Amino acid sequence: MQAPVYLCLLGNDPAPAYLGLKLVERKAGRVAKAVFYSFPAWNEEYGKKRQALFRLLSEKGVLYEERPLEKGLEEAEAREVWVNLTGGAKYWAVRFLGYWRRPGARVFLVEGHRALEAPRALFLWPREEELSLEGEALTLEEYARLYLEPLGEAWERVSPPGAFPPGAQAARLPGREGGVFVVHRGLPYWVRPHLGDEVKDMSRKALSAFSGEAKRLGGQLCLPVVPYHRAHLRSRHPKERENVLARWKAWAREYGVFLVDPGRPLAEEVAPLVKGKFPKKALPLPQEGPVLLALVSEQAVPLYAAHLHARPREVYLLTTPEMESRLRWAEAFFRGKGVRVRRSFVPGPWALKEVRDLLSPVVEEALRRGHPVHANLNGGTTAMALGLYLALRDGARAHYLDGDRLLLLDAGEAEVPWEEGRPEDLLALRGYRFEEAYPGARPDPGLLALAEEILGQWNEVRASWEASPLVRRFLKFWKERFGQAFPPERLPGLQGLPLEYAVYAHLNAHLAPKGGRARMGGHLVPLGGNEALAPQSTEVDGVFFHRGTLWFVECKPTDEGLRERAPIMAELVRSVGGVGAMGLMVARRWRGALPPASPNLVYMALEGGERVGVYRFPEELERALSRNPAPRRG
Repeated sequence: MQAPVYLCLLGNDPAPAYLGLKLVERKAGRVAKAVFYSFPAWNEEYGKKRQALFRLLSEKGVLYEERPLEKGLEEAEAREVWVNLTGGAKYWAVRFLGYWRRPGARVFLVEGHRALEAPRALFLWPREEELSLEGEALTLEEYARLYLEPLGEAWERVSPPGAFPPGAQAARLPGREGGVFVVHRGLPYWVRPHLGDEVKDMSRKALSAFSGEAKRLGGQLCLPVVPYHRAHLRSRHPKERENVLARWKAWAREYGVFLVDPGRPLAEEVAPLVKGKFPKKALPLPQEGPVLLALVSEQAVPLYAAHLHARPREVYLLTTPEMESRLRWAEAFFRGKGVRVRRSFVPGPWALKEVRDLLSPVVEEALRRGHPVHANLNGGTTAMALGLYLALRDGARAHYLDGDRLLLLDAGEAEVPWEEGRPEDLLALRGYRFEEAYPGARPDPGLLALAEEILGQWNEVRASWEASPLVRRFLKFWKERFGQAFPPERLPGLQGLPLEYAVYAHLNAHLAPKGGRARMGGHLVPLGGNEALAPQSTEVDGVFFHRGTLWFVECKPTDEGLRERAPIMAELVRSVGGVGAMGLMVARRWRGALPPASPNLVYMALEGGERVGVYRFPEELERALSRNPAPRRG
């Protein structure tokens, strides 16, 4: 009997690829070769992890090769193939499933979202089957080879934390004091107690950093675990404790951190997550179309793009219990647009069959009635997206948002009318509303000219701000145009207003031909489900939406002011806008060195900065607002 060929989608995580290989070797004895259809590595660290996988294969004597993604949809192997769909974007997993459902192929997905349980293989072709991968589960040594050592992390074995069940393996990383890397039944955990002490409160920033650290050390399935500081909680006033714990839990949920009671076994903490909840009733059948099917998850832009593209009359939203608040915000958003909403929970991120079984009757009835059916494949896990795909029938159209392009599963692209998008809509899907500080403000050439005159004479005007004739004219003009007067006591705090207005006016001039519009400054107010986040700093100098990206604006007279604000702004952008949101940082004058490095902030200045990666405002707005703006070099 010939050994099979192992075909695998390879993303940034090597563990699912290696685990799939171990499964095929156990079932078939050996593999003739391994073929990896590789996504580009996001950065050098991911590249090193990929090379570590290839070294491990070479040591095992496994022949392997890398091929472009597209080749996987063109080729046919003469012998049996085992196809692993786990790596990379869901779009390619769905396309590979459609292509490889053919004789001689076995297609499966590695699913590892059940905490404290071994990963499973979900076979989708030629027959559905679920297998435990307990026997193939990656060990601590294998995780070290694939993840820790490529990052240069030294490690040494230690006893696992007592909260873990028997059989867990653990390592201390000398370069990261206080944390323990744990592997239990083939899944990784990064555990760090408290992230605070009896005096120092747990911080949002620390939870964010810890979550990112876990993903670096153990991949996307590495669960960051934080036992909260019980002594610190007890030190608070009894009336405060409930609110403090609620705030910690809200921050932890936001960053995917598992916040646990330090006195309870981990199995007790995990049980509610694994049980989930699943409706016994079928979803109501659609009455009118178009119909949109979507999975609700953290990222709101793909769902908003689906809305702009499909303009549904009925929408079906599925998600896991952990995303209940986001489901509620999405439901409110669609109802506000006059769309009938059908919603349901599935028991967990592994719920491929449940998603398929819930939506199959919906698709059949919609098509029977002649309604257009659109399915967005971005949300949820790969297992859930595959379940959605398997619920579709001929005539239904599936799509996937890649950057600002809406890719159709059956070929080509669809137009997204981004110009119809509004920042308020996307904020609503993220659980916020925008409370404008200047609700009557609008672009006005005369006021813009005054603002720019003030900025051109900034040093003199600022020195005599409250007595400046230019400032008085500006504020008088503001009252005449917008009906908003400022009391004398507010005058010292309005020194940023001319710059904020100039930035707002130029942004509108840039966006208006494309149908867009900016909003001036205000506060981002959390909606229900986000109440615990209300004390955070959510003041911005503007907000706008441009080709699938939600932008927040920060203005300061000097680069020093922007540097001071940058860490807060970067965290606000990530927290409120999510992955993919951006911050536009605008200074009147830039005289310093390079701006602070941050992947979600872009810097501009009215004067200076050309040689240190700062764009000129407003002349280089188009370049700065591109999907991946490269820093300017003079």
